[in-house]
Amino acid sequence: MESSADSPKIIKNNLIIWILGVTILWYIFIFSALEEILFSRRTLALLGIDNMSDGMAFVVEIYLCTIIPLVGLIVYTGVTKRNRFVLRSILPGYKNNGMKTLLQGLLVGFVMNFGCIACALVHGDIKLYLDFAVSQVPLMLFALVCVFIQSTSEEVWCRGFVYERVNVRYPLWVAIVVNGLFFAALHLFNPGVSVLPILDIAVCGLSFSIAKWYTGSIWFPMGIHTAWNFTQNFLFGLPNSGLVSETSVFTLDAATARSNLIYNSAFGVEGAIPAVVADGLLGVICLMLAARKGRLKELGMTRDQLEML
Repeated sequence: MESSADSPKIIKNNLIIWILGVTILWYIFIFSALEEILFSRRTLALLGIDNMSDGMAFVVEIYLCTIIPLVGLIVYTGVTKRNRFVLRSILPGYKNNGMKTLLQGLLVGFVMNFGCIACALVHGDIKLYLDFAVSQVPLMLFALVCVFIQSTSEEVWCRGFVYERVNVRYPLWVAIVVNGLFFAALHLFNPGVSVLPILDIAVCGLSFSIAKWYTGSIWFPMGIHTAWNFTQNFLFGLPNSGLVSETSVFTLDAATARSNLIYNSAFGVEGAIPAVVADGLLGVICLMLAARKGRLKELGMTRDQLEML
């Protein structure tokens, strides 16, 4: 439990619309603009690092660039005293934040994504072939680090800032619902987006928030998110929310890929029913485990009430 001195006070203008407005201003407009400027081909050329391979360029421009909003959140929540409780909630040592929880999340994320890919393979919607050389190992390790940065960046803003700020004034279930809708909205302009992909991402946002609450740690969804993105984009060469990696262990035979309820050739496994089921199961299982422990009442509590348990 935090001491009363560490607990967030009633934050002025802590209405949902205000919280989302601040998030959109900093995360989407300011930090995304900095991403475009600092990691553009022109900027990289000025720094003399424009001769990267296509695979390296993809990793840098899509994943590494998200270090800007990640560092931005750390600075913003550290500088603004009223938001320091958000920063504490994502740091090591807070509740269950630690390597064990992160590794558990990585395992769960891999199983979830691999299960969806297996469905598409068995159904005959995709064909993969091995296209990997030992020389790619350094790039793959670098990609894993960068995917962790990207996934962590999204998590600390959604399951960190938005989740914690909403829960100061509103019951936990409101923070969970707002997270699901906001997380889906962040992907509205991704390549190949349609109704089913947005539904899945909304379910994903809800379940990741439920998982954070149940485990008591944002590091759990950070792990799931990282493993999910890395597995489909860099291990199996499939679209990750519509974005296709330039390098991977397996390569998709895109000409033979077909779209249906099991696989979405434009968006990837995230745009199909198996992903909706997998993401939904995560939330349902966490709720069932919480029910067995008599914890469902916590869904109606604010952050201060939860800290008093």
